[in-house]
Amino acid sequence: MNRQIVAGTAIFVVASSLVVGVAIAQVSANYDLSWHVIGGGGTRSTSGNYVTTGTIGQPVVGVIGSASSELCAGFWCMGPEYRFHLPVLLKNYAG
Repeated sequence: MNRQIVAGTAIFVVASSLVVGVAIAQVSANYDLSWHVIGGGGTRSTSGNYVTTGTIGQPVVGVIGSASSELCAGFWCMGPEYRFHLPVLLKNYAG
């Protein structure tokens, strides 16, 4: 019975991973979700308190910050953070 549970759990985890991979890799003729970013445009942008200087062609991904401000740039910047939790399977071999 324990083997069936472990096998069923393993099949479920693999199948779930495949479904998530297919959902993430969706494509359509109406839109393009490219995995690169051209940041800045090679110019300086300023406001009252902030200055940003960018160069065209540099990849821009991630969060940059200091004690008082934070800049998030990239493809998935403002979306929710997802974490996948898998069960830990232990077997007692003491016999």
